[in-house]
Amino acid sequence: MVCDVLGEMAFMVSDDEPADPPADASWLEAEIRYLGPVEAILRCRCTGAFARELTANLLCLDAESCSEDEANDGLREFMNVLCGQLVTAWHGREAVFNLSIPDVHAAAAPEDGDSPTCRLCVSGTPLFFWHSQA
Repeated sequence: MVCDVLGEMAFMVSDDEPADPPADASWLEAEIRYLGPVEAILRCRCTGAFARELTANLLCLDAESCSEDEANDGLREFMNVLCGQLVTAWHGREAVFNLSIPDVHAAAAPEDGDSPTCRLCVSGTPLFFWHSQA
């Protein structure tokens, strides 16, 4: 589902080989909650460079011209769409859910002990996702 949303929204595809997290990168974490018959949290950790590339693809801009605020907004929009797609896939169209406004903040690089629900690589950059009950 993550790959589908990235492809349809931002024309991004996942790489075949996983990449190691870049040592000197700045990292962001985006979090969105959904409330309804089930309450849960979806989190994504990515590099600031990935957020700029994502936003540039969403807005048809050059990644270097994207500001930090624009990159954060692009990541929020991605998480909003992804969460909506996942909730519908997992719980059907009949159940009613409320999604929170996604939050984006600086984060530490993922560590070896972290156990993401999903890990993939896009444009040579790893993305980490966690899904947990609230």
